[in-house]
Amino acid sequence: MFLEKLQKIKIVDGILVLGFLLVIIGIGMNFKDQFLEKAQVEVTTKGITPTIKVDIQSNNEVTIDIAGEVIKPGVYKLKGESRINDALVMAGGLGAKADRDWVEKNLNQAEKLVDGQKIFIPKIGENVEIKTQVLGSSVSKIIRINTATVEDLDKLSGVGPSIAQRIIDYRTKNGGFKNIEELKLVSGIGDKMFEKIKDEIAL
Repeated sequence: MFLEKLQKIKIVDGILVLGFLLVIIGIGMNFKDQFLEKAQVEVTTKGITPTIKVDIQSNNEVTIDIAGEVIKPGVYKLKGESRINDALVMAGGLGAKADRDWVEKNLNQAEKLVDGQKIFIPKIGENVEIKTQVLGSSVSKIIRINTATVEDLDKLSGVGPSIAQRIIDYRTKNGGFKNIEELKLVSGIGDKMFEKIKDEIAL
């Protein structure tokens, strides 16, 4: 009897131990599954490369006409942030007969180019007419609306300080004037005023 009870106790204890082991194994398997799932999520997340779309403007360039005493006169396309000096380099530099003294006094080579701009380099002794001298000079009567100050613009017929400031505000907002007719889009400048000043202005 005693042996039978002892065997029964051992069997019960064995069952309890086995059950305890199964519980531990079950918890371990669950932990393993959770760990693998978490690890897989982390690997998947790390493998994701965010794609950022960047809109690139393809029209960021200007077309200019450079003529006169340069090595290679012609029409050229340059980057939008190019300067007059870049245009001269593109045209091969000044020609042998170029009036370098005129260039030094009248040409701002650090000035940004504007689309449709005309650059003319005179030769020594050449009398440059004011209307063809788009780049102008300090003694020219032509007002260059893309670079003029309020004081310069105030000299135009019928244009006072307030309208002059509007012209500067407009060109700053729109990246400069593309042609002189665009000046009519400035508040206060109508067709009549434009007709009065069109021969006094250039880009």
